[in-house]
Amino acid sequence: MRKTLSLVLVLVSATITHAWADPLTDEMTKLNAQWDAAINGSNFDGLLPMYAPDAALMPPGAPPVSGPPAIRDFFAKRGTSVRNHKLELVEILPIGNYAYVTSRFKASFVKGEETTALSGSTVKLYEHQSNGEWKVKSHIFVRE
Repeated sequence: MRKTLSLVLVLVSATITHAWADPLTDEMTKLNAQWDAAINGSNFDGLLPMYAPDAALMPPGAPPVSGPPAIRDFFAKRGTSVRNHKLELVEILPIGNYAYVTSRFKASFVKGEETTALSGSTVKLYEHQSNGEWKVKSHIFVRE
């Protein structure tokens, strides 16, 4: 009976632990949703507070872009051609005040009457700020 009760307690404990949300996962999921909302709503100014002052964007096939205004301008130049952007969290690797966040993305690229499906991966290095916010320091994405 004791072995059965112990096994049940271990299983219940493991289930409860998984049921509780991880605060860092919740925060990164929320930040992904905010990023998607800014891109999908063509609210490129909404990207500004998400990036640290010394942030760098490393897009495929283009030179790196530094600083929130330049990053905003990079995405704004694409205009409303990217639609239905959706980031899906894959992995978080916390290291002290930093977190590497890997996500997959899917989107539609619209040019005139033609729509092309886009997909790929993105890695963002976030820094935990003294005010409790997470800001992107480095953002790399690759299309498939």
